[in-house]
Parts: sequence; structure tokens; C-alpha cells
Amino acid sequence: MDKVLNYTGWKRRSLLLLLGVFSALAQPPVYLLPLLIPSFSGLLLLSLNAKSNREAFFDGWWWGLGCFTAGLYWICISLYVEPEKFAWLTPFALFGLPAILGIYTGLVTLALKHARQMPSALLPAIFAGLFVAEEVARAHLFSGFPWNLTGYVWTVSDVTLQPAYLVSVYGLSFITIYAASAPALFVLGKHPLVPNALAVLLLVSMSLYGWDRLDHNPTQYTDIKVRIVQPDIVQTIKWNPQASLDILKKHIALTRSPGIETIRLVIWPEAAIPYYVEPNSVLLRDIGAILPEHTLLITGGLRKNGDIRDRKAWNSLFVINHNGILMATYDKHHLVPFGEFIPFRNILPVENISGGHGDFAKGRGPATVAVDDISPFSPLICYEAIFPDETTDGTGRTKWLLNVTNDAWFGRSSGPYQHLQMARTRAVETGLPLVRAANTGISAVIDPYGRIVKELPLNETGIVDFYLPLPNS
Repeated sequence: MDKVLNYTGWKRRSLLLLLGVFSALAQPPVYLLPLLIPSFSGLLLLSLNAKSNREAFFDGWWWGLGCFTAGLYWICISLYVEPEKFAWLTPFALFGLPAILGIYTGLVTLALKHARQMPSALLPAIFAGLFVAEEVARAHLFSGFPWNLTGYVWTVSDVTLQPAYLVSVYGLSFITIYAASAPALFVLGKHPLVPNALAVLLLVSMSLYGWDRLDHNPTQYTDIKVRIVQPDIVQTIKWNPQASLDILKKHIALTRSPGIETIRLVIWPEAAIPYYVEPNSVLLRDIGAILPEHTLLITGGLRKNGDIRDRKAWNSLFVINHNGILMATYDKHHLVPFGEFIPFRNILPVENISGGHGDFAKGRGPATVAVDDISPFSPLICYEAIFPDETTDGTGRTKWLLNVTNDAWFGRSSGPYQHLQMARTRAVETGLPLVRAANTGISAVIDPYGRIVKELPLNETGIVDFYLPLPNS
């Protein structure tokens, strides 16, 4: 082991890359959780053994490069929707973003090097605390990108996800990293029993709490019947003007499936309407005409202003009644870099991957939408659902969460599965049910305890009818 810890050059870098990949393989949908032990224990041991500040930093950086490359490879798939325009960006997406995110993990191991004189029994807790600080920073700095936080490994089970209600995904990250790095003390030979016993106790307590919470809280429902429409429109034709009418007809046909007369609320996914949405338009009247009198439609779509000198467009969510009247509008506020806006546009010579809409304008922030007798909900468009601190507007009025998304960009990769599990965690954290309408899937109904009540798999066309779950009491 001493020989391994003293590796230098390509051997050390290769080992750290592999340990980072191990961490990514513990994330959904693979869930190889035992790999967390060599991943975090190995990183702890190597960084404690670093000979210099530079080596300590790059220990974490190489680990992060492996972790984020393996965990975020699916971003590259979006570049091949229009390969003639964007395929050349593949190396930057595959390695450039992980290289930037690796700076965060590099700072963790650099800080750990300066903490190695602390009592050995405290090292796993210090290590876990530094990693959680990295995850919080990654969620907030430079527009934020908290994808695949370590705590999401516990979405493997309804039971193990329950403590997120008490400690959020960040607390789950702390427990996970502490438990996965404590075995390193056996290698160091420095008082390993107490930290490892505590790690086992934490994991057992998580499971017991989860079992008890689920056992005493069955899913309860409102009398609001909802229909999710999953049209499964492939991204290559999504914004093809010649396909727009057929896309709209497909949404309408699915909406009008048998049983529509009993539905109070129909939900279409992100950007479902392939035209700009304007109030009092013929388009809205035609869409409204398909709805029974008592039925409302919630749909994603794009809108723009009419100012010729200051044109703006928004990625939005609309509530429409049977008369085609806009009852409410919400504008997405957390935009996707390079997908919905270009950072440093004056410097970077690239287009938005999402097409010819230019940079989208930002909405005002989290909101609660309340219409008629529908329980007030918090809208989350696309990856707004991955931000733990922005799930609701904080007013306490929200009774359920709605995530509309279009994951067609990422094909049959791990991306849509990861996105679903992050949204599912928001339900547990807030104690609110979550409804997810995804263009190509995975659409799902999730109760406030994270249980998936109903779902429609990836790359399937269909509808999901259900009664809206109640929030936990």
C-alpha cells in the first residue's frame, strides 16, 4: 500500500482517474455503491500523502476529471442533434467541463492536506465537510451546476432516500463520504474503530428511519385527476417548421385519449407547443377547444415580447383554459449555459445548442402558481429541478411541484435517469409530491416520500392518468 500511495506521474494520475470513475458508477442508474469505499478512501489516502500543495490539488483535480467525465458524458449526445454545427465541441463538452469542475475537487484535497495534522479520527468528518462545501459552492457559483451530488446515490431505494427530508441531499452527501472514507483509517492504522463504528451506525440509522417513515405514511391523494402527455418527439425534428403541425396534433390526440372527460388537469412537457405563444391568439383558442369545459392545460412553450428594439424570448410554462385564455405564465429563471444562453457571448464564438432562438431572458425566480381550485404548485422547467435551494418561492403556499422537461437531447443515456432521481429528491426534501412531464420520458408521479406512484419509461409515447397526491402533513 505504501508503494501505491507514493505513486507519481502517470500511475498516480491513472489511479485517481479510476477512483473518480468509481464515484460516478455509484450514481444512478448504475448504483454500484460499494465502489464508493475505494473511491473516497483512496482519494483521502492519496491526498494525505501528497508531497506538495501542487500534488494535493491535482490529486483532487484528476479524481474530479474521472468522476465528472464518466458522470456527464451524456452532454455530448446533444451535440449530435445538429452534428454539422456542434460535433466539433465534443472534446470541450467531454473533457472541458469536467476539467473546470475538477477545480472544486482539487481545492478539497488541497485543503485536506493542510488538515492532516488534525486527530486522525476527525479526518473522515473533515474530508466529508470539505466535499459538502464543494458541492454547495458548485450549486451556487457561476450560475451553478449541482449535478450528481454524492447524496444522490441513495435514490437507489425509497428507504435510504428518506433522511433527505431531515438533512437534504447535502446531508446525505456528508454521511456518504464520511462512511466511504472512514475505512481509510484502517490503512493509516490510527484509531479506526470508533469512526467506522459511527459510519455503520449512521447507515443503519438511515435505513431504520426510512423504513419507519414509509411504513407510517402511505400515499394519500386529492380528488384532482391529472393526465400527463408524453409525446416522444425526437429532438432532430422538434423545431423543424415542417413538422410543427404534426407535433401539435400528436399532443392533441394523446390529450383526447379516452377518459378525458374525467380529467381536471392536462400536463404537456417543456416547449411542447412548437410555436411562440401569444395571448388571445388563434393558436390558443384552437388548443383550448380540445379541452372539456372543466379542464385546464399546463404546457411548456416559448414566448417573446413585441419590442423591436429590445427583442426577448422566454422558455415558459402556461396555464390555458378551454376558451384558450392564458390563466397564468411562468418564465424559467435558471437557464442552461450554452443551451439557453452563451456565457461571455462577446468572447465565445459559438451558437446556442438549442437552436435559433438566441439567448433566452431570465424569469424573475421561483414562483407559486395558483389557478382556480387547483392546488398551488411550484413550476420547475427542465434542470431547475436539480437545485436544492430553489425548489419553491419560500412562501409556504406550494402544495406540489411540477417539473416539465425535454430530455430528448440526451437519447438513451444515463442523463434522463439522473435527472429523474434528482427531481425525485426534491419531493422528499420538501415533503411535496412532484409531477414530471418529459417529452421523451421519464414522466412520473412521485409522492412526497419519493415513491414513484406511476411512470412512463424513456422513449415511449403515451399518457399517465392519476389523482394528484397530497403533501405530507
